[in-house]
Parts: sequence; C-alpha cells; structure tokens
Amino acid sequence: MEKVAILGGTFDPVHFGHLSIAQTAVSQFGIDRVIWAIDRTPRHKSHSVLASFDQRREMVALATARRSDFGLLPVDTNPSGTSAIDTLLYLQKIYPGDRWYWIIGSDALQTLPKWHRCSEIGGLCDWLVAPRPSQKNRDREKNGEICSSEWGDSLWDAAIDADDKMQDRTKAVCCKVAQQMALVNVEIRWEVLSMRAIEISSSHIRRLGAENRDLSYLVPEAVRTYIATQNLYQ
Repeated sequence: MEKVAILGGTFDPVHFGHLSIAQTAVSQFGIDRVIWAIDRTPRHKSHSVLASFDQRREMVALATARRSDFGLLPVDTNPSGTSAIDTLLYLQKIYPGDRWYWIIGSDALQTLPKWHRCSEIGGLCDWLVAPRPSQKNRDREKNGEICSSEWGDSLWDAAIDADDKMQDRTKAVCCKVAQQMALVNVEIRWEVLSMRAIEISSSHIRRLGAENRDLSYLVPEAVRTYIATQNLYQ
C-alpha cells in the first residue's frame, strides 16, 4: 500500500511555495506520490484565471519534471471541471488499496463544509493542512508592502517567533472544521504540516509579471522562462 497525496489548485502560476508544501508533506508523512490536480474552472476564486488550463498544466509539468514522485492528474480525468469528490473516487479506482491524502491550505480547508458532496469526501482521505499567512500579511502583500525577496533579518526573526502561534492557529482552524463536519456525521482525519506559512502567492507573481519584474526568486527557472516566452500576465 502506497501513500498518495492530491495537491489541487489553480496554479496560476505554480511557484516555490506550492513545491515547498508538497515536499514537506512527502518528508513529514512519507508520501510516496503527489498527484497535482490543476483546476479547469476554479469555483472559489474571485479573480479571472489569466493563463489557460493547458498553460497552467504545462507550468506544473515544468516545475515538477525532475521529481519522479510528483505527477500530474491525467487530462481525461477532468474534462469539464469535475469536482474534488469525482477526482478522488476516480483515482481510488485506478490505485485501489492505496492510502489517500489531500494537501490543502488552512484557508481552503475552511471551505470544506461547502464542497460538493463534502460528507463523502471528508472521510475518504487524510487532510494535510498547510499554514497560511495571517489576513494582515496577505493584505500587506496584496498592497505590495512586503515581498519575500526583501525580507530583512528582523522580519525573518519575527516570522520564526510567530511559527508556534501560526501552528496553533492552523490547528484551531482544523478543529473548527472537524466540528462542522461532525454535524453531518463525518469524522475527518487531519494533520498540520510542520512548516512556516508560505508568503508567496500567485496573485503577487501575476502583478510582478505585469510590471516586468524579476520572478526568478518566486518560480523555478523553467516556469519563469515559460511565462516570458508565452507573454503571460502582461
């Protein structure tokens, strides 16, 4: 029996934060394979997707090319925006007997009670939850006030000091979601990834791309080159 994890998202574009989350799951829980599932038509995104599904899928393929334990969800699995439960059930049929995990950010986990057929998917896999930045830091990043390449020693020290609090906040989110799911008689199994909250966001990368800024510290070189050659986010 292998341990297989799904990492879903828009990946517009994929970045080092996504790769760090996947690697942490592999290292911390002995995941044998991570399947990257690119959303065709994201249901919970407020922005318009700026890169096509094929372009986003190609960027993920480039970012994960050197990892034999990373793979992409087959295209025919999701021809028209299949829901998460359909994807998981499909994969369980292909890989029967494996133990399934879903890698997810704490902010996305909070939407689980609203997912299509949440009472089914909730108990079919273990949830590996990545800490997410506080709303204050997300707002600061959105406004261009902070950038991961510009962090000084004092800010890094503050981030280290905040790690325990971030872990506690993430656990509190998981407990709350577990209580909500219990109301529909579903017990979810969850673990928090032992990592700092990732301050990188795809929206920030898109803004930098529109300004012709350097993306080399945010995305793998192959992805940066693809973005440039495809004139994405201009």
